[in-house]
Amino acid sequence: MVNDLYIFFFLAIFLFIINILLKKFSINLDTISKDEIHKSLLRSDNSTPLSGTYFFLPILIYLFYQIDIILVIFCSLFFLIGLLSDVKLVSSYKLRLIAQFLLLSFLFFTSKEIIINTRVSFLDNLMNYDVTRIIVCTFFFMVLINGFNLIDGTNCLCCINLLVIVIFIFLLCHDLNIEYLNSELKILILSLTIFLLFNFFGKNFLGDGAAYGLGFLVGYILVNIAIKNNTISPYFVANLLWYPAFENLFSILRRNFSHKNNYLPDNNHLHQLIFKYLKIKKFTNKTFLLSSIVGIIINLVLFIFFYVGYIFYNHTVTQVFLILSGIFLYLITYYILSHKLK
Repeated sequence: MVNDLYIFFFLAIFLFIINILLKKFSINLDTISKDEIHKSLLRSDNSTPLSGTYFFLPILIYLFYQIDIILVIFCSLFFLIGLLSDVKLVSSYKLRLIAQFLLLSFLFFTSKEIIINTRVSFLDNLMNYDVTRIIVCTFFFMVLINGFNLIDGTNCLCCINLLVIVIFIFLLCHDLNIEYLNSELKILILSLTIFLLFNFFGKNFLGDGAAYGLGFLVGYILVNIAIKNNTISPYFVANLLWYPAFENLFSILRRNFSHKNNYLPDNNHLHQLIFKYLKIKKFTNKTFLLSSIVGIIINLVLFIFFYVGYIFYNHTVTQVFLILSGIFLYLITYYILSHKLK
């Protein structure tokens, strides 16, 4: 483990130095496709999307020697889809969705052990059919990874969310004596913690590449652990992952209801409403700090749901109650803020 950490730190420092040199000599690789509305509203003008790439690459290289090569390959491909978007080589959201759909469909077609268990006999019987399983799993992961990318629209929100999820996965693995992911989870915790220090000041953020890659990786690891351990309620997985997924689904429904284009960004996500409300109340004059506070507030609330869920990780009724309570709190908060900001 010590040698692995040395290798990781060497790669991280090396790639971070490259990032500094690119900035110093004004080599502009940061032609980002991340929502301009997000950037102008919540970010520093000097924020760097490709810093997420420089930080994710050491993780990817480390994982190449540690876990299933197939998982690393798919994780790399999702990262590549996002990276091409970050540098505006593939700016079409439809093309990214098509690429994600094809990759996920192929993954679940070849990996028949991945089954989303609902503990509802009728639904679980449907999941025994390959077509149903592939469609459901593909839809779930598409909603999830795009949800993580969506909540990367404010400082600390996506980064802390991923960090807290990985910490609870690590704690759960420790409780259940699951050791084969020990070093990988520690690396993820370490790297996300270091990245958070920069993300807090709004200078760096994950970008599409790292958000897609990490969203897929964390989701796949969590689902895989739950499949292999019947003591874990599948709804504990849903409890940890519901926020980015619901943010994505709610945004689609909201835009359809308002007759807006699903593929165009807007500034009506929950974290943006909270930001605008606190800005009106003159909570602070520093944009980066206000953006970071929004990310921290949301994750503090989510932490309560995660912690209770972790205590009762094998209790399905409790997990369902926590998920529904979280969604209810989200909708009530959204309704109140949207009316106050009219």
